Order: sequence, then structure tokens, then C-alpha cells
Amino acid sequence: MKENDMQQKYVELQMIESQLKQLQQQFASIDQQVNALKKIDEDLSEFEKVKEDSKMFFSLGPGIFAEGTINSKDLLLNVGSSISVKKSIPETKTLISTQVKELDELLLKMQEDMQIAGIRGQEIQQEIMEMNAKKDK
Repeated sequence: MKENDMQQKYVELQMIESQLKQLQQQFASIDQQVNALKKIDEDLSEFEKVKEDSKMFFSLGPGIFAEGTINSKDLLLNVGSSISVKKSIPETKTLISTQVKELDELLLKMQEDMQIAGIRGQEIQQEIMEMNAKKDK
């Protein structure tokens, strides 16, 4: 084989390694989103048990809380373009469940893509080793 063929294999291997790193980063990000949605779902289950007219502390950010009284259990959901809609807790939990399911499916697809890329990377490494062995003869 020619030196040019080996260089092409190295370039292809580097591209696969780069693609794998990107997929791993995206996978980690989506996995964090799934965990955050599951935590919100748990928090909604707890909030559902709170009686109206109860006093409660609400998180305004990390380590910052405000005290308030529950007048309604309706929630405001941002649906994009600065538009919010009222939803009940069960409706919100259904939306979250749908989002989690969609993200879980995406994670499965990404795992398959990473496996395929990993296998292709191993094949290329093997081809490079065989090229080097032929070159050394």
C-alpha cells in the first residue's frame, strides 16, 4: 500500500475519534437533562401532596429561597417565545414523561452510533497495523 493510503487511514481514524468525543459530550449533556427532568417529576409529586393555603419556601436559585403561600397548584410552563401556559401537575408530569422518553430514545440511538464509530475505529487501527507490517517486510 502507498504512504498516501496510510495517511488517509490516520485522518479517518482522527475524524472518528473526534466524532466519538462529540457524541460522548452530547450524551453526557442529554443524560444530565434526563436526570434534571426526573428530579422535577419527583419534586412535582411532593408538591402535589401540599395542601392549598400552606406556607412553603420556594427556590429562586441555588441557595436562595422565598417564603410564600400556596393559593393554587396550577403551574406556568414556558412553551417558547416568552409564552407561558397554565398546566395542572398531572399534565406537567405527562409532558415531562414524554420528554424523558424522547431523550431516552435519543440516548439509545447515540449509544448505537458510538458503538458503530468505535467498531469502525478498531477496524481502521487494524488496517493501519497491517499496512505497517507489510511496509516493514
